[in-house]
Amino acid sequence: MNSSRIVELATRIQELTKELESYLQENDIQSPSFDEDGPVELALSGHMLAAREEVLSSTLELHDLFLGPSNCLRPVLNGVSLQAIYRFDIARHVPVHGEISFKELAEKCGLDAANLRRTLRFAMAYHHVFREPRKGFVGHTAASRRLVDDPTARAGLGYMFEEVWQGFCHTLPALEQYHSDDPGRTGWAHYHNTDMPPWQYYSSHPEMARRFAAAMSSFANGHHNTPSFLVHGYDWGQFEQGMVVDIGGSKGNVSSLLAQRYPELRLIVQDLPSMVDGAAESLPNDVRDRVAFQAHDFFTPQPVQANAYLFRNIFHNWSDSHGVRILQALVPALRPGARIIVNDYLLPEPGTLSLLKERAVREREEADWIELFRKADSRFAKLRIWTPEGASMAIIEAVWEP
Repeated sequence: MNSSRIVELATRIQELTKELESYLQENDIQSPSFDEDGPVELALSGHMLAAREEVLSSTLELHDLFLGPSNCLRPVLNGVSLQAIYRFDIARHVPVHGEISFKELAEKCGLDAANLRRTLRFAMAYHHVFREPRKGFVGHTAASRRLVDDPTARAGLGYMFEEVWQGFCHTLPALEQYHSDDPGRTGWAHYHNTDMPPWQYYSSHPEMARRFAAAMSSFANGHHNTPSFLVHGYDWGQFEQGMVVDIGGSKGNVSSLLAQRYPELRLIVQDLPSMVDGAAESLPNDVRDRVAFQAHDFFTPQPVQANAYLFRNIFHNWSDSHGVRILQALVPALRPGARIIVNDYLLPEPGTLSLLKERAVREREEADWIELFRKADSRFAKLRIWTPEGASMAIIEAVWEP
């Protein structure tokens, strides 16, 4: 009799866990833990990254199998606790390497003690954020302490639970009301009671703009999503002593990495005024003479002639009709041989990725990308699409051939 799927998964999880534990011990790497001083990320490389991904995918599948179909239709997603932790800046009021009573913490945050206790116990159970070292007292875990140590992590929490989360439940009302793919007719816009897309709305809400930029910096370094896959997974050396325009590049995090790796490469980061204002001040000193910032709306004609134009994490936010407009706006500046480089999500054939990546990647498939460039202009030629090993985002390259 063949072993059941649950036994197969459990056996594989055990095998890989032993392999990972041996690697951690051999390389003197701290084992995973939610202890306050535990590692925020596991320092894995090479085939160990693949092993970690398989463990995560297998545990997800095993969890769902034991949960069963009925319960999978009734998920419990407790986001209110995370929203409260951000809104009332709770993490900052909990002493590092110490503890504080629920009563005292509630007073510092301006909250009712009973409601705070219930809220944080949800966060502890669902998200490993905070712990109760003894009854009635709160201490940090590695997750909650990160909100103290890393401002971009806190910005990410605020962006998701004070801005994006609410848009989810307004998506269907927006679809029913507008029947439009206009970015000012989305669930996000419906919730914020505006007809503007976020990037225009941010121009009159600078604090939201700053939070968005910080959140994107935090999310960009997520596992399998780090810019290093783009920096190392594409031949940027072919543009040495040339110019790359990083369109929608926010505060220039990716351009800074490219400039550090390729010391003769020049880059221009383009984004809306609210994003690029003051951005140069945060650049490392060794790249400031080669990374410039320019206010630009990528729906308007591109003003810069360059060797390459980079779009990282841009197109998945836009419908096909708007994606076509973004590409067409490049045409006035394009010279023969110019490269258009897109770093974004690629929907694989069903069942070809791990469950972990399948859940993260729900965007255009290869044929959709090909059609997007074809609709924009037939002179976008020699399309190549690939995903660097270990990455969650693909690289799409087109060459301008007039």
